[in-house]
Amino acid sequence: MSYEKHPATVTVSTGKDAVRRTQTERSAETIDALRHATIALMTEVGFVNMTTTSIAERAGVSRGAMLHHFGNKVALVKYATGEMWNGVVISTDALRAQCDPYKPDPKMFVDALWNGAMAATHVSVTADITLAARGNPELKAHLDSWVSRMFKSYNATGRHAFGKTGLSNKECDALIATIASTLRGQRVAQMFSPSPATDVAVRAMLTQLLTDRLERAAP
Repeated sequence: MSYEKHPATVTVSTGKDAVRRTQTERSAETIDALRHATIALMTEVGFVNMTTTSIAERAGVSRGAMLHHFGNKVALVKYATGEMWNGVVISTDALRAQCDPYKPDPKMFVDALWNGAMAATHVSVTADITLAARGNPELKAHLDSWVSRMFKSYNATGRHAFGKTGLSNKECDALIATIASTLRGQRVAQMFSPSPATDVAVRAMLTQLLTDRLERAAP
């Protein structure tokens, strides 16, 4: 095996085949590994207990490589959580595209939120960063900005999904807030007392609540 190193490209030759990885590609792989490691450690030990060393070890890179891309833990956490919350917005926007405003599907709507925006990792990391942000203005500003974006997406989705049923925008906003808050609360409850049966029961209750509310609103 031979290696030819260039300023922006590394060629690894193995017989007939050669794999060329640019510096940009290797940097992207490192950043992605750091992102995954950061989110994983936040769910396992929390922001306060994880260190730049533990993140680098989990990602399989050197601490120096980590600090080359992110100057400190806060910078990395902001990047990783920003990517995660952007995924929440994308998921919620995708749900909006799936909804037929003239024929709402309460079960699909509740299940999609549970498995998307209110997925366990999203709720766990958001709860952890909310606590950490209390004493860190930089994290607080980052959190507030993303929470605003996510809630705008939730409300837009609720208004699209239920706005043709006779509900006002305020009523749609209240309905999506009730559903999202209940699902979020159940995810938190899972952290203390996991119960798949209760998860199913909570989603069934919300589906029925949503069905009843839409039926009452129908002209």
